[in-house]
Amino acid sequence: MNEQLYKYFLGELSDTDKKELLNRIESNPEDKAEFIRIQNTITISKLGEQNGDNEWASRKKKELETRINRKQVRKLYINLAKYAAVVAILLVNIWLLTDKFIPQEKVPLYTKIEVPKGQRIYMTLQDGTEAWLSPRSVIKIPNEFSDKERSVELDGEGFFSVTKDPRRPFIVKTRDYNIKVLGTRFNVFAYSQSDRFETNLVEGSVQVTNNNRPQENIILKPDEMVSLSNGKLLKSNVSFNNEEYLESGIFYFSNKKFSETLDYLTLWYNVKFDIKPSARINQYTSGKFRQSDDIERILKALQGVHHFQYKMKNNEEIEIF
Repeated sequence: MNEQLYKYFLGELSDTDKKELLNRIESNPEDKAEFIRIQNTITISKLGEQNGDNEWASRKKKELETRINRKQVRKLYINLAKYAAVVAILLVNIWLLTDKFIPQEKVPLYTKIEVPKGQRIYMTLQDGTEAWLSPRSVIKIPNEFSDKERSVELDGEGFFSVTKDPRRPFIVKTRDYNIKVLGTRFNVFAYSQSDRFETNLVEGSVQVTNNNRPQENIILKPDEMVSLSNGKLLKSNVSFNNEEYLESGIFYFSNKKFSETLDYLTLWYNVKFDIKPSARINQYTSGKFRQSDDIERILKALQGVHHFQYKMKNNEEIEIF
């Protein structure tokens, strides 16, 4: 052990060996004491090795000898040495406590996944939780969940089937709202580019909380949904009917305003709709389309359930009339 310690202070250990050595020291009081002893010795010895110290000491000694006798000088030097040793030990121990032996907060590492437009992604998280992400969604997942919670950050839409873990709740963090669960199945719609926010619960229980007003929170039961109404959370009874979409990519909409369907297309395909006054976008419609198709094919499919015309201005702007 001492050989490794000396190599450490001489700078002869690799980064991996240093990390392994420091971890061993933290878990063994005897090794920790030996580490401190060697560190103190080296630090104290270095106090007398600074450039110019010998010259300074010689000059000060002569000055003192002219005023006090040799015995007093010797006593003074001994006391100074004691004080220097005490200061060195204190400095070393403070450094050891703050830098080595007090647990430091680890900087979490994340994996960021961005879903391309017109595509979906299925993934299994480290705890077994399954997630289906819609086009142009972005999710940040810690490389290691903490001991207290399992949290991910979502900008977009995702369906989660959460593995139960009573000790660590699962939290989906969005820009304005957090969805907290233990084990459940639910869908979250929370694109930062949209004013819409929705959480649909299929199974289990979830708590939706306003990040800016924590006192504003709603607990959902199966077949309930929370959405925004005039800036406030509103609960309603709605069955989530798009599990087929998760498996096959066929998006089904029932009794939705045509404007809401266009909102999905805006977010999923990164297009802008120029809607003319003649378009009846507030009419309720029902139907389905394959999400992997290109935007023009989807618009043609929608013409089968709603009367409208469109004109492709360019790849990013479409006129609806």
